[in-house]
Amino acid sequence: MTTRDFELGSIDGLPEFRVVMESNGFLLTPVLETRKTTLKAFVSIERSDNVNEETWKAFGQCIMFAAAGAAVAGFTPGGIAAVPTFMHIFGTCATTKGLDLAASQIHFRTETFYGEWERFTFVETANQNLSKPKLQPKS
Repeated sequence: MTTRDFELGSIDGLPEFRVVMESNGFLLTPVLETRKTTLKAFVSIERSDNVNEETWKAFGQCIMFAAAGAAVAGFTPGGIAAVPTFMHIFGTCATTKGLDLAASQIHFRTETFYGEWERFTFVETANQNLSKPKLQPKS
């Protein structure tokens, strides 16, 4: 069984926070740390036969067309039309390219990627806020 993942896109996730205790001599002091997360969406295609690179390229093109259509359909309330739109556009594109694929061979998945923990300091945050230009009221 041959499987290939195609990344549909990614969005920044919510930052994570934690408090760790550091020792500086004989006192323990709390230190706030933060890290960024990224949520990535993938479509996985499973094929039982040997697939050449041209076929994988054709699958990738169909997935990108379908993802664009699903993104537009995702603006409907609740995004309920996104997956059916993806499947319809993907199926139409794959058929025109002569690709055969059963619905059970397509899998959607998401994965969260985590950044490194960094010390969060209020001084840096305050300086960043001060360096941003502020809107001036009209005279």
